[in-house]
Amino acid sequence: MTNFEWTSEVPLAAETTFNWHAQPGALTRLSPHWAQEIVEESYPPIAPGSVAQVKTSLPGSYGLVRRPFSSVHSEGPSRFSFVDELKKGPLIQWKHTHEFTSVAGGTKIDDHIEFSMAPQGFEAIDRSLTHNLEATFEARHRRMLADIKFLESINAPLLTRNKGKRILIAGGSGLIGRQVAALFSTAGHFVRLLVRGTPKFPYEVHWNPDLGIINSRDLAWADAVVHLGGKSIATRFTKKAKEEIRSSRIESTTLLAETMCALPEEKRPEVFVCASAVGIYGSSSAEPVDESAPAGEGFLAEVCQEWEAAAARVEDAGIRRVSIRTGVVLTSLSGFLKLQAPLYLAGAGGRLGSGEQGLAWVSLDDVARAYVHAVLYDYVRGPVNAVAPDLVSQAEFAEALAAHLRRPARISTPGFVTELVLGRDGAKELALADQKVVPEKLQETGYQFAHPTLPACLEEELGSGA
Repeated sequence: MTNFEWTSEVPLAAETTFNWHAQPGALTRLSPHWAQEIVEESYPPIAPGSVAQVKTSLPGSYGLVRRPFSSVHSEGPSRFSFVDELKKGPLIQWKHTHEFTSVAGGTKIDDHIEFSMAPQGFEAIDRSLTHNLEATFEARHRRMLADIKFLESINAPLLTRNKGKRILIAGGSGLIGRQVAALFSTAGHFVRLLVRGTPKFPYEVHWNPDLGIINSRDLAWADAVVHLGGKSIATRFTKKAKEEIRSSRIESTTLLAETMCALPEEKRPEVFVCASAVGIYGSSSAEPVDESAPAGEGFLAEVCQEWEAAAARVEDAGIRRVSIRTGVVLTSLSGFLKLQAPLYLAGAGGRLGSGEQGLAWVSLDDVARAYVHAVLYDYVRGPVNAVAPDLVSQAEFAEALAAHLRRPARISTPGFVTELVLGRDGAKELALADQKVVPEKLQETGYQFAHPTLPACLEEELGSGA
């Protein structure tokens, strides 16, 4: 049995700190992405008997090798405390006690973990996990401080005790949607999720955009509607895939917009924030473009134009509309970075194509916060580029990732290889796209980036490989 102790302080009262941990989404927001992937949070959060399911990363894997881990909650030894214990996972024993105590200027958080990863006589393995836990809890502390700062900047109801807004989210189970829902919920707003299947939790409500099924009362309940749904574009651009990409976005957005417009004026949501993509500018840009730039050419540009037009229908009914034009989201949980990092670790990493193409990237935390920013500030309207201010090329990205992972970046991927995987159109509009996009409107409206530079993003998403 090994004992691990970690103590940190945050500038919130003990009761507020405990309440933050008791909000849906707290585990999602607290977990460093390289250390832990949340499969399903416990509900009610931290309630005795509730179970959290995660995928925990193996030490030294940069979050690229994960194993299932589930824990069950129980009451803690004091008023502001709780315990989670191993239910199933790659450990022999695990018991984590969280305690929150008032101190001058805030709260002292004491984390005490009793664990055993290997049988007696293999203590070196437990020491490796201890080193990994130190890195994890340092990262957890930084994430919580960053979220507290963000909550203060948006006057979060959890801190001000004001009434929260009612947020209805479509696509809340996706990569970005989980983070958006968690940010709103931990801030003290009321969140409901539109789900295609049978609702499992009280905060879920059913819809089926393929069949045109939605309950207008769910939209009438909401102060804000956020839509992040749509089939992934990370696929070979066949005729069938293109139609599914298009229809999954246009039909669902049209259903939401038309249902909102049909509501009595006093019951309509205040704002509709809908996903879009930087693909609207096309696959080639000689100079950096902002939201005022015209649409480009290509399949994705056409889809995005139609997508944004469908969302803009709500403006005729007096509803504020925002279209979030997202760049390449960098995270170890999914997508471009998760696919690229293993190649670099194997010594087979390098630039895509010529390497001169612009990469319009953004961290997962920043794109999620951009949605919250768009909902809460009524001077944010129309298209918004959710990209980092640090413009880089594919070659510069390759150099930065290689430096972070302490590996070479000598093996470039020729264009014809990406064409074999994605098809000619997919390669041109995704892997080899030259997209130089700047976040003009986010910066104009006062948004503060959590990860404005690529090295900062890579450190957050991949850690140090502890």
